[in-house]
Amino acid sequence: MKTIAIGGLLCLFVINLFAQKHTETVYRSFYNQTITISPENPDKMIKKRYSVFIDTTKNSVFSQNLIERIAFDDYYESLIQRACRDFKTSKKINELRSFKDDPILSQLPRKWFEAQELNGTTYIFCPKVLKNHYSFTLTDSTVHVSKGQAPDTYFIKSVRNTGNTIVIDCFQGTKFTIKILDEKTKLAVWKMEELGNNTALYRLSVPVDSFQYYNMIVNHSAEEKIPDDLIFDEPDYESLLLTPYNMSVQSFLHTGNR
Repeated sequence: MKTIAIGGLLCLFVINLFAQKHTETVYRSFYNQTITISPENPDKMIKKRYSVFIDTTKNSVFSQNLIERIAFDDYYESLIQRACRDFKTSKKINELRSFKDDPILSQLPRKWFEAQELNGTTYIFCPKVLKNHYSFTLTDSTVHVSKGQAPDTYFIKSVRNTGNTIVIDCFQGTKFTIKILDEKTKLAVWKMEELGNNTALYRLSVPVDSFQYYNMIVNHSAEEKIPDDLIFDEPDYESLLLTPYNMSVQSFLHTGNR
């Protein structure tokens, strides 16, 4: 009986060992590489494999899932329609026009998501939850800004070129300044200014169609293990907005916390 028990335990140990090695093989081959960024102890994260990794496949399930998550669902679309109805009842409705055929606005892709810089490389960060992560959506007459929640809708008043940037002024007193940094991928700086209170939001952003050009940092961990507020490098946004078009985005990176 004792021999059978020992044999059973040994068999179970071998099965578990095989499963562990098999999982490790799949983990390494599919996820490609583990990345050591964490607001806590990166060594601890690597040892426990909390599933924060770099996905180098460019078109994986994580990329497709992120694109689906930042798309507006029916509820968000209803909020946008409500904002449009409210704007139509204002006195400014006669000033609103379509920029569908505007040669300046037509240069810009429609759907954007924020990008991140780390050690001189641009990544797309795929968080566990979208809250606090910005996306921008352009239509022929509006700019929608979402922070992972219901979008705010801004109605376009004018579009113009200023140097090598595109400036969109909105009726609500909000101004968007967009500068393309990479002609191929359309990596851009987005600056959103609330002119009434002198505040500005900066984000590096790429169109969702350009996810294929970037490796993706994926936070695939359990919610209680690693939060989404990982530490990335902070670009010098104003220098990027002022620098000539053909200069590298990497020239103006500096390490900092958000």
